[in-house]
Amino acid sequence: MDERKEPKVTERGVVIVDAALRKGPRKKLLFDIGIAKEVLTPSYQFRRWMNRNKAEAKQVASNATRAARDNAPVIGALGVGALLYLGRRPISKWISQLRNRRNKTPTGD
Repeated sequence: MDERKEPKVTERGVVIVDAALRKGPRKKLLFDIGIAKEVLTPSYQFRRWMNRNKAEAKQVASNATRAARDNAPVIGALGVGALLYLGRRPISKWISQLRNRRNKTPTGD
C-alpha cells in the first residue's frame, strides 16, 4: 500500500540545454539594457544632436560671415553710430568744458 512515486530525474544534458535557453535571452536583454543606458545619457544625446545639426550650423555660420564681409561698411557705420549714441552725454559734457575754457577770461590783479 505504500506506493511512493520515484521523483522524476532529468538528464544532465537536458538541464544544460534548458539553462542555455534561459541564459541566451537574459544575456541579450542585459546587453540591450546596457545600450539603452548609454544612449539615454545626456552626453550621448548632446553628441547625437550636435552631429545632426553640425551641417546646418556650418551653413548658418558661413552665411553669417559672408553677410558680415559683404556689409562691413554698414556694420562699421552702425557700430560708430551706436558708440556715439551711447557716449552722447560724455561727449556733450566734454564739448561744453572746451567752450567754457575759451569763454573764460583771466582776471588779473
